[in-house]
Amino acid sequence: MAQETHNRKGQTVKFRDHTIEIQTVIINGIECLRLRDVQLLFDTVRAFRIDSVLQVFLHDEYGNDLEPLRIAACIGQVVEAVESMKHSSNDTHDQLVRIEGKIDRFGINVQEIIRQIANAMRQMYQLHEYTTPRYFFILPAKHTDMMLIDTVQNWLHTHYKLYFLCECSHDPKEMHVAPHEGYSIKKARDFVVKYAPYLRTTIQIAQVLLSVGGLVIPQLGNAATVINNAVPSRFQDPKYYRDMKQQLQMVDDLLNKVENQRNRAGASMIDKQKSKGTPLQGAELREIQTYLELVDDKRSLGNLYRIVTDDGYVRWVCLKRYDDISYNNKMSKYIKEFEAMGGKFDQKTKEAFIS
Repeated sequence: MAQETHNRKGQTVKFRDHTIEIQTVIINGIECLRLRDVQLLFDTVRAFRIDSVLQVFLHDEYGNDLEPLRIAACIGQVVEAVESMKHSSNDTHDQLVRIEGKIDRFGINVQEIIRQIANAMRQMYQLHEYTTPRYFFILPAKHTDMMLIDTVQNWLHTHYKLYFLCECSHDPKEMHVAPHEGYSIKKARDFVVKYAPYLRTTIQIAQVLLSVGGLVIPQLGNAATVINNAVPSRFQDPKYYRDMKQQLQMVDDLLNKVENQRNRAGASMIDKQKSKGTPLQGAELREIQTYLELVDDKRSLGNLYRIVTDDGYVRWVCLKRYDDISYNNKMSKYIKEFEAMGGKFDQKTKEAFIS
């Protein structure tokens, strides 16, 4: 094996924009610049060049490179350290990959910002538009014998009450009547004629709820006794089931007769389109309050409370559902803060872990 001895001479080496002095060594009587000494500072260097001429490593008589890889020192000249073309290409590729990754992350961030803006705009629109619950139906205030009402005009002069529905679910079968005694309707004829197309849809919801036993509001416990007591007896006593079914059918028949009269009177295409159940807009919903007697001073219509869902939609729900949603929102905030501190929370088991 060749014996190595060190001296204190230095070889000037340039790599990219860096020029440094690297100590040379004498091996077998030849002063050399070792590749590994240069790679200690510039690990991507693979060869050396002087005046654009590639320098071959010292080798034996058979052309085999001597270990360690080295060239004869050229004191007084500048040796240029060279990277391989392949490595440079890889560097460029890696840089492109990193740039693409940044662009992708930027694109994701932009999309998230756009989504948040869209939710905020939707929320602003919904809060402005829906200041009144959207789901309601009407019933005669007192028991009415359908056989005694022979004309539409007599039906329209009947005393009706309006009841709101709690939007506690997107599934109509899980909705229920609002915990309120109901609102007497002023100018019942004008109200029914104006809102007949929309009432046809909401009456169908009430009929479905009644058929599956879901129209009655769930009990809210002792803390909400006052609200429970506000629910009309007809929605609490099972013996009124048949009477309510008949009353809903009576209103349904009335709405059909009103629509038939409108068609015979030559309703426009717009009116006919509305008769197919077109949703009410904000202004039409707000106008409903002008037809109601004794509207709540606190504007908590039907003892319902307005909430905004995570995706920016407005819903009107009862106190129980409002408390549940408020609790879940607060818990979600606490869970995020807990996880940000390094904790873990299992949504299925409701267990928290701290490491």
